[in-house]
Amino acid sequence: MKTCSQPAPGIDRIRRSLLGVLAAGLLLGGGTLPVAAASSREALRAEMTEALQEYLAERRKVEMISGISAFVSLKDGETGISAVAGTTRLVDSGERITRRTLYEIGSNTKQMTAAVLLRLEAKGLLDIDQTVGDWLPQYKAWRHVSIRRLLNMTSGIPTYTEAPRFMDIQAHRPNQHFTPEQLVAFAYPTPGNQLPPSTGWFYSNTNYILAGMIAEKASGRSMKQLYQSFIFGPLHMKDSHYEPRALPESVIARMSSGYFNNPTCGEYEPDCTVAPLAPLVGKDMRRADISWAGAAGGIVSTPRDLQRWVRGLFGGRVLPPRQLQEMLELVSSETGKPIRETTAEDPRGFGLGVAAAYAPGLGHLWFYEGVTLGYRAVYFYFPEDDLVVTVFANSQAPEGKDELPPLALRLYEIIKDRPAPDDGPEAPEDFD
Repeated sequence: MKTCSQPAPGIDRIRRSLLGVLAAGLLLGGGTLPVAAASSREALRAEMTEALQEYLAERRKVEMISGISAFVSLKDGETGISAVAGTTRLVDSGERITRRTLYEIGSNTKQMTAAVLLRLEAKGLLDIDQTVGDWLPQYKAWRHVSIRRLLNMTSGIPTYTEAPRFMDIQAHRPNQHFTPEQLVAFAYPTPGNQLPPSTGWFYSNTNYILAGMIAEKASGRSMKQLYQSFIFGPLHMKDSHYEPRALPESVIARMSSGYFNNPTCGEYEPDCTVAPLAPLVGKDMRRADISWAGAAGGIVSTPRDLQRWVRGLFGGRVLPPRQLQEMLELVSSETGKPIRETTAEDPRGFGLGVAAAYAPGLGHLWFYEGVTLGYRAVYFYFPEDDLVVTVFANSQAPEGKDELPPLALRLYEIIKDRPAPDDGPEAPEDFD
């Protein structure tokens, strides 16, 4: 399955590179960095920055990467520290990365979309066991699929981001605007469009476009308004942005360039002779219209804001207890069947937009990696350590060559046994 080939906001790192890292045991500290004795802010930042710089030096060419940003937080977000390295562009004229440089966060958006639906449920405006037929009766082929199954990826609905027609448009017209209805049409079964359905657990971005449409219909508000009122505002995520179409110039001006470097075949044409997205290789996707990602992956943010989201979610500040429990109820990423928790025998699980894993020596943890045409954003949350690591990069790496999750784990090894001094609200944006 060529899950790393699409320009999807959630290129399925959940089944590939990220979980491959866990399976390989790279989380176990045996051969990793020694923990330094010094714990001052600058000493810790210097060690984190050195790790980022080494990554850039080693991975610049293969990943087509020029800039990287990270944030580590401890103690329920009371303390934390940023580190950055590189420039916003591959060319020499690129500006330095700062802690407020923006990146697309890809499928990390899905967790926030799921939370919006659950907030609407808590308000009595919908029930996640209602169906597509209840809310979007125009999609008769999927009328029996529940909102819950959309959110936990057991719907059987194909992913529009792998549809050959969609990929052709992305390759040749990256500035084209899409409505949610147009995106769904790439996956909806018609006599002239028959993508194969799936069984069990299957990562489909179509699920979350449908979920966003349901949220808007149930609330009478746009997803932009819902993200702002339910998530960005309450969690003080002032560097997070969502637009239903092209981003405004004020946001684009703060974004790093983002480079595509993953010319592989698609999910539904795995044996292609020419990769459908080959025309995009080496292109800067910063100004591409992001409407193609929508509620499945269209948010732009920073590492610090993403950790605010993670802290807010798992700290119970986003959802009431019942809805938080629903969000964290897992299905196996192997079978699609409900599981109480991940285990050594079944180590990968998926809730409502969130991913869980079990790793020997660490126990249970939560994680995600969102990927778009030119960006990657990964986080790990280690409940036993009360530690969150977020790392962003400005490229989509070739299939099988994404080393961002191991970098996040390297930062975990640096920080796990010592406190992290807080950057503080007045911390400078540039760190040397």
